[in-house]
Amino acid sequence: MFESEESFQQKIYILSRQTSQSLLETLVQYCAETGADEQSVAPFVTGKLLADLQEECVQRNQLNKSFLPKTRKIPIFLYHHG
Repeated sequence: MFESEESFQQKIYILSRQTSQSLLETLVQYCAETGADEQSVAPFVTGKLLADLQEECVQRNQLNKSFLPKTRKIPIFLYHHG
């Protein structure tokens, strides 16, 4: 799938910029397109990427309470602590 935590994170940041999507949207789309489940990518979501995702979710929640899907299931990669 990817070689390292660093290469995975770079891929997510690049895809996010290329698609003009949020990091969360990019991660969800990446999982859907590659067939990866959230648990398999969770160990790679650490450091700056995790902090940026958490900040993004806080900001979106303040702007739009309905951002998360109606299931209200928070993606596992936001709370995984490898």
